[in-house]
Amino acid sequence: MANIEYQEAWEAGRKRNILMNARKTWLANTPRAHEILDAVEDGRDYDLGRMFYNEGFMGSMAQALDTFGKLTPKQSEAVLKGIDARAAKKAEWASKKAALDANRTHIGTVGQKVTVTLTTVHIVILDGMYGTNYIFICEDADQNVIIYKGKSDCMPNKGETATVTATVKEHGVRDGVKQTVIQRPKAA
Repeated sequence: MANIEYQEAWEAGRKRNILMNARKTWLANTPRAHEILDAVEDGRDYDLGRMFYNEGFMGSMAQALDTFGKLTPKQSEAVLKGIDARAAKKAEWASKKAALDANRTHIGTVGQKVTVTLTTVHIVILDGMYGTNYIFICEDADQNVIIYKGKSDCMPNKGETATVTATVKEHGVRDGVKQTVIQRPKAA
């Protein structure tokens, strides 16, 4: 073997080239390889410029990809199976949400009072120069969306249910979902 002046640098370059050749070959011969690379990125975590591998399947796949430059065919299959299962689950959720959104209606008549039993699904807290305001995103028993913006004490906390009497301020649609905005709620 020839006399190499910087043995460590030469060895690091040789290993890098082996890994890069393995990656190139794997990319060329693996269908949907770029989807696999994107999914495996979830197995890495970065903190202060350093990379760590997460616990679990994706962390081990990311480590294998970085160590060997490629995944075995069975590892690639397993990652693709997870990608396809996630896509199927998202499609199922989207169809359920679309069916639910199609059945949602507006509550009451604009300007009229309504009495409705609400369950708060989410609360958005807005801090401003005039104090704290809240957006209560609620549903009734039929899962119709009712929104209240303000500072009312009679609105239920997240996950709780209460019956309120309020004036219908407006009917609207947001992201394809019909919603009713109420104002001046009072405990019924």
